[in-house]
Amino acid sequence: MTYHTELNAPEEIHLCNGGRTLELIWEHGEISRLASTALRRACRCAYCEAARRRGTDRVDGDITIRNVAMADLGALQLTFSDGHDRGRFPWNYLYRVDDLHRLGDSAEASP
Repeated sequence: MTYHTELNAPEEIHLCNGGRTLELIWEHGEISRLASTALRRACRCAYCEAARRRGTDRVDGDITIRNVAMADLGALQLTFSDGHDRGRFPWNYLYRVDDLHRLGDSAEASP
């Protein structure tokens, strides 16, 4: 797993597959393709954190991303099809979510 302490904004940001995938192209040439459902489940806003603690964080598998906006210089704000738009996703966090997702896929594929 690669960690970056200071990660610049991606050179390109694309919403693909009808909002089901967020694609980030980083300055070092790597491409992150993040599923909308994984991003919705990874939201770290206070509302989502509290819902996870209560065990009420139900995320529908059909959630898409409707809008992508700069939250500030170091993060994106995503609006999801369920109306949720509170979370900010810093560059380092998006990069780490992609690393964890890829590790999870390879771990599930192993016998």
